[in-house]
Amino acid sequence: MGSLLALGAALLVTALLIPPIKHLAWRVNLVDHPAAGAHKSHHHPTPYGGGVAIFLGLGLTLAGGQCWLPGLLSGDSLLLVGGGAALLLLGLLDDWRGLPPLPRFALQFLVAGALVALCPQYRLPVLSQHPPLATALSAVWLAAMANAFNFLDNMDGLSGGLGAIALLVLGIMGLGAGHLSAAFVALALSGATAGFLCYNFPPATIFMGDAGGLFLGFVAGGLSAQLSHQRPEDAFFLAPLLVLLVPAYDLSSVVLIRLCRRLPPWRGDHNHLSHRLVRLGCSRRGAVLVIYALTLAAGLGALGALRTGNVWLLLPLPLLALAGAGLEYAARGRLLQGPPP
Repeated sequence: MGSLLALGAALLVTALLIPPIKHLAWRVNLVDHPAAGAHKSHHHPTPYGGGVAIFLGLGLTLAGGQCWLPGLLSGDSLLLVGGGAALLLLGLLDDWRGLPPLPRFALQFLVAGALVALCPQYRLPVLSQHPPLATALSAVWLAAMANAFNFLDNMDGLSGGLGAIALLVLGIMGLGAGHLSAAFVALALSGATAGFLCYNFPPATIFMGDAGGLFLGFVAGGLSAQLSHQRPEDAFFLAPLLVLLVPAYDLSSVVLIRLCRRLPPWRGDHNHLSHRLVRLGCSRRGAVLVIYALTLAAGLGALGALRTGNVWLLLPLPLLALAGAGLEYAARGRLLQGPPP
C-alpha cells in the first residue's frame, strides 16, 4: 500500500512542479531550439527542465516516505539516487551550455564505477571470480542505460513513457523479492515520470533533456542490477535486465549503425528504433505506442518468468530482439537515413 501511495504522490508532486519549472526554464533560456542540431525533430522552441521536476518529485516523495516509515530507504538506495543526481547535474549543464562528448562520457563512467565500487549489490552477478572485471562491466551497464534512455528521448513521450513502464515492472519485482527499498524507489520514480509525461506526451510542452534521460536511465539500470541478485545462481538473474531490453536494443543498434557509417557514436541522427518504425509506416505517436507495447511485453515476460519459475519464458525476449535486428538488416535500405560520409 505504501508503495502505491509513493507512486501516486510522486506523480502528483511532479505534475504540480512542472508549470513553475517551465516558467523558470524560459526565464534562464534553458530551451531546446529546433535549429540547434540537424537531428532535431520538433518545430518550436521547447523548455527543458522535465528532468529536474522528475528528480524533485522523486526526492520529495522519498523524503516523505522516510519520515513516515523511518528506515524504509537503505543507504545504498540513497547512494544510487545520489549518483543519478550527479548525472542529472551533468546533463543539466549540457542542456544549458553544451559539453564536449568525451569528458561527458568519462564523468558518467566515473560516477557509475564509484557507485559499483562502493555498493557491491549494484554489481552484476557475473565474473564473480574476477571482481575488477565485474565492477568494470557493471559500470558499463549503468553508463550504457543512462545513455540509452537519453538517446531514446527523440520523440515526445517516448523515453518518459518507456521509463514509467519499465520502472513499474522493476518495482513489482522488488516487492516480490522483498527489496522494499528498491521497490519504493522504482515505484516512486515511475510515478514521478508519469507526472512528467502529463506534459510530455505528444504534443510536448516540456522536455526532460539530457538531465532527465541520464538520471532516469542510471537509476533504472542500477535497480535492474540490484534486483538481478535475487536469483544469481541461474538464468533468472537476467530477468530484471531484460526489462530494459528495448533501450538496450536501441542503443546497440543505433551505435552500430553510426560506427558502420564511420560516424561518432554520440552524433545525433534519425536512425533510432522510433525513427525506423516511422519509416516503416507508423505515425510518430504510433511509433511511441509500439515501443511502449514492446517495453510492456519485455517486462511482463521477465516478470512472468520470475513468478512462475519458468526460465524458458525469458528465452523469447533476446530471440525477438535478434529477429528484429535481422528484419531491420534485410530492410536496411528503407530503415537507414542519409548517405554515409
